[in-house]
Amino acid sequence: MLMKRKRPVLLQLLYAMAMLLTACNGLYAQNLGFSEPIHYLPGVRTDKALDITNFKKGFFVTWKGTGATAPVYVAYLGKQYDTSFKQQAVTIAEGKSAYAPVLRVFGNRMYLFWIDMDGTVKYIINNTDTSFNTGNVYSFTLNNAPVVSAGITAAKVGGKLVIATHGSGDQLLLAITEPGADGVLPATQAVPLPQQGTEYPFVVALGDTALRLTYKGKKQDLFYADYNLQHNSFSPQQSLAGAASEVAPAVYRVFTANRLFYIWRGAKKDDRLYYSTDTIQMQPRAGVALPPLFTTQNPVSICTVDDKKFILSFVGNDGSLYLSYFTNYQTASWMGDLLLPRNEHLTLKDVVLPGSHDAGMSVLSGTGGMQASSVNECNTLTQSQNIARQLEAGIRMFDLRVGSFKNDLYVKHCSADCMADAMGGGYGEKLGTVLDAVHNFMQQHNREIVLLTFSHFCERETSAQQLAAYIAGKLGSSLLYKSGSKKLDALTLQELAGKVLVSFEGKYYPAQGIDSCAIQTASGAFINFRRAYAATNDIKKLLQCEEQFFTELKDGTAANDLVRLDWQLTQSSEEAAMVCNDFQNEKTSPLVNGAMLLTNILKKNQSITDLSLKGNKYLPSQLNQWISSGIVNRRNKPNIIYVDVAGAWITDYCIQLNQLELYR
Repeated sequence: MLMKRKRPVLLQLLYAMAMLLTACNGLYAQNLGFSEPIHYLPGVRTDKALDITNFKKGFFVTWKGTGATAPVYVAYLGKQYDTSFKQQAVTIAEGKSAYAPVLRVFGNRMYLFWIDMDGTVKYIINNTDTSFNTGNVYSFTLNNAPVVSAGITAAKVGGKLVIATHGSGDQLLLAITEPGADGVLPATQAVPLPQQGTEYPFVVALGDTALRLTYKGKKQDLFYADYNLQHNSFSPQQSLAGAASEVAPAVYRVFTANRLFYIWRGAKKDDRLYYSTDTIQMQPRAGVALPPLFTTQNPVSICTVDDKKFILSFVGNDGSLYLSYFTNYQTASWMGDLLLPRNEHLTLKDVVLPGSHDAGMSVLSGTGGMQASSVNECNTLTQSQNIARQLEAGIRMFDLRVGSFKNDLYVKHCSADCMADAMGGGYGEKLGTVLDAVHNFMQQHNREIVLLTFSHFCERETSAQQLAAYIAGKLGSSLLYKSGSKKLDALTLQELAGKVLVSFEGKYYPAQGIDSCAIQTASGAFINFRRAYAATNDIKKLLQCEEQFFTELKDGTAANDLVRLDWQLTQSSEEAAMVCNDFQNEKTSPLVNGAMLLTNILKKNQSITDLSLKGNKYLPSQLNQWISSGIVNRRNKPNIIYVDVAGAWITDYCIQLNQLELYR
């Protein structure tokens, strides 16, 4: 049976997870950053572990249904930067199990294994990069162990496929086989482990001839032991220091070929997740607890996205499927940790930074304009995180417009420089709060570089000169970069490290350490942003506008130019003024929000953040395509990618871009 769902899943999940990678201290440990878990495949429930894997850059997940015995399912989630696929879930017609299934990649094939009702191991083999041949179900015969139980894992060890499972009593088993030319697995003998355990073990390759098993003992203690395939020998078992669990501990090889990642559920009523990571040669250190958001009754699954990003997926206590994204770098210090080493001599013209459009508009503190009553979150909010959290998420360029509201300075979003002249507008974060966030962040991260660009000044509300003095006073002279006679193309990252570069559009206050910026074809300002603004809610028109911009810029830019890719879908006047009048925030009745959602579906009208979720998913794939085709080259490459709903997702993409030859 084939079930189709209506929307792309994997890109939305990865985007949402990266967006949620926040400054919460509890989501960082042992130099790993974890996103908040996100629920995926709504409607799916299971009472055993799931398994997720990456096959040829496409992602698959498998699980069994709920109940003592239930069907086995597998779903293709798509590729990281897909924009148009539909997720598909397939029921294995001949597959029922009491235990968790598992996916494993072996060369150009992917296998789905499960333990059938009769205790034998069954499997199917993929027939494309996106699907399985469910019509051919094979049996994997263990000659000396006809019945297995509890669960199954597998690993590729050199040219062998090693399957780990649980036999009768407390027996743990290994089965070593080599797929035939057609992928079919020949019968083999099971290798009993000298150790015993009450749950199935996990297995991971240590090289071409050795593997490591992790398992739960007869009580709640957790152990590991190594097996050498050439010598048919086991090492003495070692305990996972201080670790105890009700279920099997999982082990994966991540980050580097020599590093292992162990993860397990707590003991007894402790359903939190703990993990430890160390080199193969070292005994794992004591486990680090993940936040209470990560709770489960089952083993968990890890798969690789690329060399810096990984997915952790697990079954929540409610039986639903959850997925978290983790990295081996800290988004808060990505410039100092990843960009500056070996690149200190480069300039801002040589790299790309993540930028935030209308950066302070994650909250609506007040409204204004001639039709202030029509203003709400729907037509003013452009961001999902405040600036403090955006800084932690790696955002390094902030677009700020300032106005006066209730005798204080706030960032604003409106259709005119002065709020009184606008049809409507909103006030976001207090400017003082924003500047305090920047100051505090830079005190803790003194190798990062932050750009604050101010524009849309209204002298009737706030004097630009007084604003400059206020900013200088809040940030302090030691943080502000003062260019003096230095030109942008001669200013190195090393000189900017630990500094905040503040610029005002069309204004210059050197005494306060504030430079000038402009958005023109040519300008004498310290920074001239070259950009194209599509002013549309149509993704096709946005793509056409930006492609034309890069094409016209193909021969290069001036010494003071920074190329800014403005990636916004903008509400039409009807959406902003009419549909958003009926907008209700998330605290109101779901029936009211449901009616508003239905209206928006029928009229195809969306809030600003709705539009950004729609448009942002196209950004990486489209920019990658322009780079591949030469439309974007060394002379016109973007230096800032400027988005709504800015978060770690765009930081991560900028890190990838900075590793390309284009930016070297």
